[in-house]
Amino acid sequence: MALDSQALFANLAERERVHGHHSPEGQAIRMLGRALDGWSSGNLGAADVLGLCTQAVEDWLKRCLKLSPWSPQSMTSLLAAAVGAKVLQPSDAERLQTLHRFRAELATRALTSAEVEAALETTIEIVEQHWS
Repeated sequence: MALDSQALFANLAERERVHGHHSPEGQAIRMLGRALDGWSSGNLGAADVLGLCTQAVEDWLKRCLKLSPWSPQSMTSLLAAAVGAKVLQPSDAERLQTLHRFRAELATRALTSAEVEAALETTIEIVEQHWS
């Protein structure tokens, strides 16, 4: 399944217009929109996109959990805390843990476009479902 980046980006832009970007979710979606735009235009590589996705999720969860933006917690501990605080469903936390795994795999193999796009789509979908 190919990523329909134009439709997805248009949807995100419309949601941002309606809901704004000041909420934790809005901030994350803004960063994920930049990752999507960079990936679809060929200006960002897999490592860049995964880095932006991971950073967006970390920042989002820290804001939702009312942690300092400079808190050194790992993605795994943030996901566990988010599940414990009922910010995330366990299934969504498992899906987001894939980002962490993909970033680690970049050291030993090249990710396919489909893997990068799936990670980007999953991250957007999970954050977006919390954006009201």
